[in-house]
Amino acid sequence: MNRSDPAQAYPEESLFYPGWRVVLVCQLGVLSGVATIFFTIFTLFIKPWQHDFGWSREQISQSFSLAAISVAICSPFMGRLFDRFEPRRLITGMMVAFGLGLASLAGLTPHLGRLCLTTVFIGIAGTGTYQLGYARIVASWFERRLGTALSVVVAGSGLGSLFFPPLVQHSITVYGWRHTYLILAALPLFIGAPLTFFFAPSLRVPSIPKPADAEPNAATGLGWRRALATRSFWLIALGVCSMSLAENGALVHLAPMLSDRGLRLEDAALIVSVLGAASVAGRLLLGWILDFSEGSYIAAGSLLLAGAGLFLLSRSQSFHSAVAAATIAGLGLGCEFDLMPYMLKRYFGIRSFATLYGLVYTVYAAAGAVAPLILGHIYDVTGSYIWIMSIFSGFTAAAGLCMLTLPAYRYAGFAPLSSNSRSSLEPAAEAAIESI
Repeated sequence: MNRSDPAQAYPEESLFYPGWRVVLVCQLGVLSGVATIFFTIFTLFIKPWQHDFGWSREQISQSFSLAAISVAICSPFMGRLFDRFEPRRLITGMMVAFGLGLASLAGLTPHLGRLCLTTVFIGIAGTGTYQLGYARIVASWFERRLGTALSVVVAGSGLGSLFFPPLVQHSITVYGWRHTYLILAALPLFIGAPLTFFFAPSLRVPSIPKPADAEPNAATGLGWRRALATRSFWLIALGVCSMSLAENGALVHLAPMLSDRGLRLEDAALIVSVLGAASVAGRLLLGWILDFSEGSYIAAGSLLLAGAGLFLLSRSQSFHSAVAAATIAGLGLGCEFDLMPYMLKRYFGIRSFATLYGLVYTVYAAAGAVAPLILGHIYDVTGSYIWIMSIFSGFTAAAGLCMLTLPAYRYAGFAPLSSNSRSSLEPAAEAAIESI
């Protein structure tokens, strides 16, 4: 590649910077992954499965929890692999496996064990299809506009929450839930996997030269063991845990929770879409603000919004009040997928980025696995979701206040590159650009 190629002259702020093409591909990958086309729309299959197989809501929630636990267990190991090997190759293989797992749901039988085994497989394969690997790719391309880039990527799952619920509900009504899963399986198999493999390379950046007495790899970040010893890591994990409890508990039971109050399932699916639309808007706005402001304040605001919105949503008695509550909740919900990777890179650098992401996501997924079970059990015992949702919302708000105690960034990333460091990055940038 010619060094005078104009691609090398564009800064991250320019739309012509080649990293933005990678961002768009990563967004489509997230749109095709487990977070969007399994976890987000799982709620729409609860009542059809109850009707066809006679399972209780708690039993169905167990299968969701098994998938989430599988993701939780596998995420740190997958993150370690993403730090050591080219992420797009790993993601592609996991996308194919995930698509095949989704397709197999079309053949479910009344045996609950079959559902549980399938969701475990989907969780393991899905570990390579959510934001973890894609965030690692994007973090290698961006520094000054990292927040904006990550927000565009994770907006993929928000867009899925916006468009997929009414489409999936329509498909279930017209074609049945079995055929609907076959349609969904085509997304990772024919969109996510090929696009990722051919158009989502990492930018391999060599370490910036440093003094002889500096710590090993100090320019690129802390090792994961040292990061685990910091207060910052555990505060980030606390915020993610609280958001997951409220978010996953509400999402899994949202459609039946609203329909129990007299709303049609089509209206409940539309409210899920409103939640997704607000989430997309919140993520994009959040990502842009992250590039100019401290993440601790944004994390606090997001958690407070999410807690307040879910508190109101659990008490909504009409379509209009549910839409308003979903809008408030959506502006805060899902923002952990912007904040988590952004703050991990700012506090700990790129060296063990995906490993730390995987560890934090384990906390997220474990909380997400427990929350639907708790809500399903409480509903089966009491016939109501209200008081348990109030507890989850309060915990989320309290965690938001804890975010205000986070220290300053360790790896701010705002200093402009010198001419020497710029030239040292050119060979790696050229190699990655040529592979796009």
